[in-house]
Amino acid sequence: MSSAQSQAWNCLTNTEQQSLFLQLSEGKSSWEVGNILGVAHYKYLELRERSQKFFKLFTDFFELHGSIFRPDSPCDQQFKDYIEASIERRLSNKEAVLASGDSANLVPCVNNKNIIRNMNVLQDSEDEWDICTRRLIFEFDRWNNFRILPKILQQPSAYKRRENKREKIFLKYILKQTPDFALEKIRERWFYKVKPSKSAYWVALISKTLYSDGYYLLKIRPEKEVVKELSKFYLYVFNTRDDADTFGFLVNQYLDRTTKINLSQKFWPEYRAVIHKAVNYNEVNNLECSVKNLDMAYNTHRPRKTEKRSKLSQTGESRASSSDFYKKY
Repeated sequence: MSSAQSQAWNCLTNTEQQSLFLQLSEGKSSWEVGNILGVAHYKYLELRERSQKFFKLFTDFFELHGSIFRPDSPCDQQFKDYIEASIERRLSNKEAVLASGDSANLVPCVNNKNIIRNMNVLQDSEDEWDICTRRLIFEFDRWNNFRILPKILQQPSAYKRRENKREKIFLKYILKQTPDFALEKIRERWFYKVKPSKSAYWVALISKTLYSDGYYLLKIRPEKEVVKELSKFYLYVFNTRDDADTFGFLVNQYLDRTTKINLSQKFWPEYRAVIHKAVNYNEVNNLECSVKNLDMAYNTHRPRKTEKRSKLSQTGESRASSSDFYKKY
């Protein structure tokens, strides 16, 4: 191993080093390496791709230059310490900022301004070393598992990830934080008592405290106005009872079926397939999902109403009479 390769190897994390070693030296398959490292297969494929990319990227750079920044670099020392801590030592953003020696950079807006200013300095430089350094920083930011540059400077990510953060927030909320009184009000207001032969829509109300099965299947009127109102509560409406029943069952199984990698890989495709059948899938999915917005939907985050003081109780509203200042005999 050459000095450049040794330097590049030291820039990899322990997991990235293990991935390259097991794949290249031991000849393990991707499934075997994923099980050894304890990561999901799709996550290991991303890890393998990142480790290969970083090793080649760092090797090519260190074959031309001995360090990330040239000795007489025009950049600030704090910025250089931050980048070196992020790339060479692979520290987290907070740890890299602390390694720069200025606690003021813990404030995101301050740190972002410093990064943008120094990246502009590298952009204006005509030195080949500075140009390579700037390319290295951009490429590292693209391939790293978390970003080190402000959003305004970020290049498109190298990964095609399926984001399930929204679904996790939604599922955890309806399992643990949905108020029971709100579910009872929804049930009372939109319950549709009709003969089984007539068509109806179905909604699964989730609550382990109210319902023995963990959910209740609510029959509602098949009308756009009703669906529109229930969409405001982030409730999926289904055409059939079976789909609503499957949804309620999967939601109650969420915490148990996402504890292990193999179980989680089976759960998410099933869950996404069910919610895609919802009548109001687009309406609910287009809503911004956060705990605050869910609280507002269920009226659990009402702003306090400040009581307005009446004019009679407010001091200084009327001028005192001049006779009050004189003694009365």
